[in-house]
Amino acid sequence: MPAQLLFEDVLIAARTIWGEARGEDYSGRLAVAHVLLNRWYTSKGQFRKDDTLATTCLRHVQFSVWNKNDPNFAKIMSVDINDYDFRSCIVVLLQAYDSDLDPTKGARHYHTKNIVPPWSVGHETCYETEGHVFYNDIS
Repeated sequence: MPAQLLFEDVLIAARTIWGEARGEDYSGRLAVAHVLLNRWYTSKGQFRKDDTLATTCLRHVQFSVWNKNDPNFAKIMSVDINDYDFRSCIVVLLQAYDSDLDPTKGARHYHTKNIVPPWSVGHETCYETEGHVFYNDIS
């Protein structure tokens, strides 16, 4: 496990989960949380330099909700602890962090089901939720 989880990491990761998967149920949010953690935990490939969970979430053009021109960016910046769904994203992140059970089997990539990005072609799906497809065979 990498360095300690910081409070700031929790807020940024929860905003990422909320922005990327707020339309998903618990299992969908949990899967996205595991992708964030799997990227942070890896010591190989493009994510090996992410020293904090926040760094993982804020990596340039990795999660569209952090792109300033994305319509969800203003939403993730304004959501606060009074929003029930946001609080549930904090909880799901902490549950994923405390668990050894990863339903995505180590996935570090995903996309919504309504698109097929070029990077996903030729790769095998390892997990699916109502709205997302996950991959664990991309470095």
